[in-house]
Amino acid sequence: MAEIRFLNKCPRCGSVAEAWTEDGVSVKICCRTCGYEGTLPHPDLKNGAWRVG
Repeated sequence: MAEIRFLNKCPRCGSVAEAWTEDGVSVKICCRTCGYEGTLPHPDLKNGAWRVG
């Protein structure tokens, strides 16, 4: 699967942060404002929703 990059809200400071996913299940986030780096569940998978395709 190809890496998909997009913008997401930083969970620490709320600024716009760079995010990317390689597996469609988790998202890696890197915020240049506060320096946060971490992995979160993919936003499309919230509340039991799942992606098709």
